[in-house]
Amino acid sequence: MENAEIAQVLSEIAGLLELTGANPFRARAYSRAAQIVDGLAEPVEEVLRRGELTDLPGIGEKIAAHIGELIEKGTCAEREELAAKVPPGLPELLRIEGMGPKSVAAVWKSLGITELDALEEACRSGAILEVPRMGAARVKSLLDAIRRHRARRGRTPLYRALPLAETIIARLRKAPGVAAAEIAGSLRRRCETIGDIDLLAAASDPAPVTSAFVHMPEVAKIVAEGPTRSSVRLRSGLQADLRVVEPQSFGAALQYLTGSKAHSIALRKRALRRGLKLSEYGVFDRRDRRKGGKTEEEMYRAVGLSWIPPELREDRGELEAAEHRMLPRLVE
Repeated sequence: MENAEIAQVLSEIAGLLELTGANPFRARAYSRAAQIVDGLAEPVEEVLRRGELTDLPGIGEKIAAHIGELIEKGTCAEREELAAKVPPGLPELLRIEGMGPKSVAAVWKSLGITELDALEEACRSGAILEVPRMGAARVKSLLDAIRRHRARRGRTPLYRALPLAETIIARLRKAPGVAAAEIAGSLRRRCETIGDIDLLAAASDPAPVTSAFVHMPEVAKIVAEGPTRSSVRLRSGLQADLRVVEPQSFGAALQYLTGSKAHSIALRKRALRRGLKLSEYGVFDRRDRRKGGKTEEEMYRAVGLSWIPPELREDRGELEAAEHRMLPRLVE
């Protein structure tokens, strides 16, 4: 399991301890441990392997044992035992912004609310106003939080997905024959949440690269394995997709796979007006003569634009700004 997943389980244990009326000091200990694990600069599995887990502040023998259990089995008996003491929908309510253990306990005991749909209905009907400290402003914020939570279902926050993707891309760069490798997709655009991890590599022979990818230690299951495209399910639950292209097409494929869809459509329309065709393989004129594609800079230069940072590629005026050399300088 990844650090973020382990931290989430520890945080959930803390919330369940409060819900079940356990010693508040125990709950705070698990909450503190979750913060420590989530903030580690290396995999907690490595710290455990070195026997240094209990050297971390706030992590004693018992919590260390739970972390070891999570790493080994992917589950934790402590969490399962606590979850069995409350209605099955309550752990999800703990993940709603603004719904800490005290708030979850209040709506559960006052209104019998034990799952997300019921919480949303109580907010919309006004029934939740009967719960202490639930005023109109807070109810509005809670409805917004529920909406965001539903939108995030099946998606992973950037701060959790990025370190994992960077670990995988670092391994890919060491694979035999790899000339270049980069993260692509919404993760490269630094979107707040991502659905899966898109990766791109350049190599004249894709077979060794694909083999290295599907056999990485982070991989739990091979979903598809082809000559230039492969998909895997990671141990974290995320799907990762790899595309391998010839080095001469790397920039074109990187631009194509980074998106966004709206940005790419606008860019291709601009190319067509100039008698050019952009694809994931390069930029070509009307006679299909190749004009570039090894780098992203070549792709943008072909249509009269300066290179546009991935974070700006949302078709919100960035093409016009690039044409007039007025792109903002991003914070680094």
